[in-house]
Amino acid sequence: MEIAVFGAGVQGTLYAERLARVGHHVTIIARGRRAAELRRLGLIIRNASSGRTESLSLPIQETLPNDLRAALCFVFVRREQIEAAVAALERSKGVERFVWMGNHVSSSDLLNSRLGHDQVVLGFPGAAGSIQDGVDVYLDIPEQPTTIDAKAPEVAALLRAAGFKTQSVRDMNAWLKRHAVMITAISCAILAKNGDARALAGDPLLMRSLIDAIREAWIALDDAGVTPAPLALRAIFQWVPKRFAAEYWRRLLASEKGEIYFAQHARRCVDETRALAIDVKTLITDRNRIPHLLRLYSVLSTLRLSEEPESHQRADCHGECQQNYGCKNTTRENPERDKKGKGSSTAGT
Repeated sequence: MEIAVFGAGVQGTLYAERLARVGHHVTIIARGRRAAELRRLGLIIRNASSGRTESLSLPIQETLPNDLRAALCFVFVRREQIEAAVAALERSKGVERFVWMGNHVSSSDLLNSRLGHDQVVLGFPGAAGSIQDGVDVYLDIPEQPTTIDAKAPEVAALLRAAGFKTQSVRDMNAWLKRHAVMITAISCAILAKNGDARALAGDPLLMRSLIDAIREAWIALDDAGVTPAPLALRAIFQWVPKRFAAEYWRRLLASEKGEIYFAQHARRCVDETRALAIDVKTLITDRNRIPHLLRLYSVLSTLRLSEEPESHQRADCHGECQQNYGCKNTTRENPERDKKGKGSSTAGT
């Protein structure tokens, strides 16, 4: 099958490599430094747990050619890049369907109106990691596998055949709304501890506030008629006693997974967190319903726009920051943290 991958950060690189390895003809759309890096080194992926490394070379295009024919185009861009990415994609006449793999709360109408309702499939990646010296160092996320709208079982089957654990969701818009609440709350809590997931795990008061923030927002979404979260997440956030929920997340955040799943994303993708937080506040208009969440969001006001123009090119939030679709990355650098994990980063949850 002819496939295009729009965005060559952690997610785009990983999905392109695996799809190509099982025989699909994959073209990557990337720009700037990342495009040059891929031409020089090829695609290199390395499992952060096992150390297994794989590499191959694929065609690289700076833009999506108007005449490129592809059955599917997987799109990996950040929330604040959606409008610019749509403008680039809608000119393509040879792509049959776009599989939109990223964070957003209320952009489905935009995607459907500009790209075509029958041409858009919503999804979300099930991996996290960072680009380190040109190498995609990643972890699959078994707790949250690749998620695809149930209206496209053939897309889920294609990804499953490429080695991705995959789940289908009937109401992908609702899933994305609840995910936006969860990831923005976790990211802001980590930012409140200077980008350190282990420090958050060691702060019991902040951990309980994090659980309260997600619970109160999800209850507000329940009352608004939004489809419930998946059973496992509903149980841990809404049903079990708060102390057990806090302990579960404390252990996860204190582990290596906490750094790879969440902290890298929190430190490098502040602009996306800010955009999603605005979306969530637009979604839940009664501020009295979400006091803990708003308190967490307040950390975003303490972060300034980066003064380093190239800094956004190191950030990768399951999207292609290197494509520079109007992205102005916001970050507060942590020199000690950067020594531990230099490179771009992405969140899978």
